[in-house]
Amino acid sequence: MKTTRTTRTARAITTACIAASLVAAASLCAAQQETKTTLTKLHQSYEKQGRRAHGMPEYGKRVQFAAVVVEASDSFGGSAVIRAADVRGNEELARLTPADDAQNRKMGEMRSGAKFTASCEVGFAMGSAYLTMKDCVIRP
Repeated sequence: MKTTRTTRTARAITTACIAASLVAAASLCAAQQETKTTLTKLHQSYEKQGRRAHGMPEYGKRVQFAAVVVEASDSFGGSAVIRAADVRGNEELARLTPADDAQNRKMGEMRSGAKFTASCEVGFAMGSAYLTMKDCVIRP
């Protein structure tokens, strides 16, 4: 009887440790998935790599930043595109495309001068004056 109780206690402790490890790992992954930064810092990283996004440490990762709309338009494919500047400037540093249809509608309604926060993946760009930001989620 004593052995059974000890075994149950050991299993419960093991299960609790595994669950705690999984929660900690999930929290760490979530924290690593999105980095808060500025468009200016991202653009400087892009310039430092010779205007090659694939050399940036942020390339392919999600980033969050505040920005202002320089111009909102549609791409040739019909989806919304936002030309964005850092909140302290008016020079286009990035072009943002939406994550889904809801974001496409939201981005299509934005006007020049509107400030917003975006969460995007740093996409491929080479040689252009601006960064490509894809799968963006916009929050006014």
